[in-house]
Amino acid sequence: MERKERTILIAVVANMFLIILRFFLANISGSLGLEANAWHSFSDVFVSLVVFLGLFIGRIGTRKYASVIGRMENILALFVSIFIFYMGIEILFEALGNEGKELKYVPFTAAGAFLGVLINYFMARYKLYVGQQTNSQSLIADGYHSKMDMYLSIAVLIGLMGSLFGMSSLEKITAIIAMVFMFIAAYEIFTTNLKVLISGNSHEECSGHTHFNFSIRNKRVLAGIGLIFTASYILSGIYFVKWDEQGIVRRFGAITRENVQPGLHYRLPYPFEKVVLVKKENIRNVESGLNSLVTGDMNLVNVNIGIHYKVSDAVKYSLKVNNLDSLIKAIATTSIRQVVGEKNIDYLLSEGKDEVEMSSKKLLQEALDRNNTGVQIVNLQLLEMAPPSETVDSFQDLASARQDRATYINEAQAYSNTIIPQANGNAYKMIKEAEAYKDEKIKTAQGDALLFVQKFEAYKNSKGITEYRLYMEAMDKILPKVTKILLGGNIQTESADLWLTNGKEGNPIINAGGGN
Repeated sequence: MERKERTILIAVVANMFLIILRFFLANISGSLGLEANAWHSFSDVFVSLVVFLGLFIGRIGTRKYASVIGRMENILALFVSIFIFYMGIEILFEALGNEGKELKYVPFTAAGAFLGVLINYFMARYKLYVGQQTNSQSLIADGYHSKMDMYLSIAVLIGLMGSLFGMSSLEKITAIIAMVFMFIAAYEIFTTNLKVLISGNSHEECSGHTHFNFSIRNKRVLAGIGLIFTASYILSGIYFVKWDEQGIVRRFGAITRENVQPGLHYRLPYPFEKVVLVKKENIRNVESGLNSLVTGDMNLVNVNIGIHYKVSDAVKYSLKVNNLDSLIKAIATTSIRQVVGEKNIDYLLSEGKDEVEMSSKKLLQEALDRNNTGVQIVNLQLLEMAPPSETVDSFQDLASARQDRATYINEAQAYSNTIIPQANGNAYKMIKEAEAYKDEKIKTAQGDALLFVQKFEAYKNSKGITEYRLYMEAMDKILPKVTKILLGGNIQTESADLWLTNGKEGNPIINAGGGN
């Protein structure tokens, strides 16, 4: 492997490291300038790979396939340039839609960005040195491209340092500058490879004069840089309000517009005006953390609550409170401590959770309103309410005893619900039977009395006949299965002869009486 190829391969490895570093820093910090810088480094990697492949093919002398491979490279380069241009547009819109976004881990991110500047600087010097020693125009052009990446990295670093000192708009300006450099890189790749496809010349012949020579002695370059910075500064006043956001414009701290509607707007660049974007409809969530609270009966209980809230007044929310989540945690802990301190632990661990949530939510909302936070509590939920781990076993035994008690009570109620209706039914049946028996006896007695009266009346009218009939009916009841013989009153029973036969014809009494 020749010196030029080895230099480009080292540059590719260094740029891959820079891409990974910058994407990582952009992800943890939220810096759009670093993200754009990472995509610009990606374009550097592609340019270096194309140059490396051209040098490699020229060295091994594969003239037969050089033309085909070269055209495939050129076509691929066109697509890559379009992709880089598209990513620049995406970063531009993202920068316009993230007005006033606070970066995270700025000192660490700035240190990583400074490391990237050093790598770009030494790689540019190394490429230019090797290119001049080997008389490689493509390597010299790639060195100037690395210098452009270094200047871009310095601009991003300045934006990060500005954010560290409260000048968050500088990060937006550097993102726009980085986007411009991405467009330049995409334009260079596109035009160079398009010329190669049209003219048929080598990539090295067409690319040697297309890169900008960033020298501080070049007045045109300085004027161009100044123009880019000026345009970026003016364009940094453009911002976009999304459909679920409300914009608040402040000029030197004083509010000039407090209800900017969704859409594309413009404000004076930093430090004249600043825009705060508030998502009013978003439901935010915060947890109080696990706290050991004292109950009304002097027991300990571990409580963790989750609070869901949204913005009700964007001006108060953005200007009155600095660290809202910490304030909500503190007030929520105080509110639930007050509620728990008024109840006994048995009530809290059983049916008192709903009351705790409602009472704590009411106290929390009242406290937030007194502090003019512009926040509405949507929901407060008990995520955990349990005794300390040291007393869990005892509380489990207590809970088992409560459960057994509830089981026995339910069983007794079930038996009561079964036996009482049954007893009521039996009592009702007995009462109805007694009433029916009473009615029957009364009716029978009344019938017997009426019959006796009728018989008495008949007796008074015909005493003999009535006495005889009553006598015969009584004898018939007394001797129901005995054969009875009637004799006249003038017959003497002592001297009467009775001839009894089984047949009707042989009975002298029946025959004497003229019976048939």
